[in-house]
Amino acid sequence: TRDQQGRAATIFSDMYQKLEVGIGVLVVITLGVCILIRRLVVVPILKCNESIKADQPFPVAGADELQVMAETYNKVYQENKEAQELIRHKADYDAITNLLNRSSFERLLNVFEQENAPFALIIIDVDRFKSVNDTYGHTVGDKTLKNVAALLCAAFRSGDHVFRIGGDEFAVIMVEMTSDLGYTIREKVDAINQTLARQDDGLPQVSLSVGVAFSDRPDPTGTIFQDADQALYHQKNHGKAGCSFYQK
Repeated sequence: TRDQQGRAATIFSDMYQKLEVGIGVLVVITLGVCILIRRLVVVPILKCNESIKADQPFPVAGADELQVMAETYNKVYQENKEAQELIRHKADYDAITNLLNRSSFERLLNVFEQENAPFALIIIDVDRFKSVNDTYGHTVGDKTLKNVAALLCAAFRSGDHVFRIGGDEFAVIMVEMTSDLGYTIREKVDAINQTLARQDDGLPQVSLSVGVAFSDRPDPTGTIFQDADQALYHQKNHGKAGCSFYQK
């Protein structure tokens, strides 16, 4: 009986040792699997979640399936971003001249009116533009508008804002501009009209009538847009092809 008990104890001890070794190996394998899952799955998913919150592309990392998913997402993300930029551009810019459009003008003008920084509002009409459209067609009319837009962008500073706000109407917001510097605007308008008068590009001759109002103008009768528009119509009624400043 003692011999049988001894053999049984030996067998149990061997089995117990093997069980301990097996459990140890299982623990090591489990830890290894957990580390691999965290590195290949959990961490990449957490990074993807952070990328979604930050509106950024996914990092291409982790398991092969996650890398394929990230590459697919990034492709769709880039396409959507380009589509949004195109939609935003169409919403803010004029399709013919690629200048800022009327809605952008109204938003920016409201911002400038709320601030204390001095600025000038310039309203511009293309003289005889209706006759250009009627005589030469809309294709030539569009080319004329593009030419005027290019001349305005070249004449004013990069920090100024040039808009097309209507059919043949343009506007410029000149930043950091006070009424004592009005002569610089007149010089720019005269230079553009001289260029339009002598250009030899096959386009019909046009000129610009311009009305200007300053944010620091004395005794305004209305909004700065209304006062600039009043100056514009004064110029159109007194010879066109020139620049008038708001005066009460």
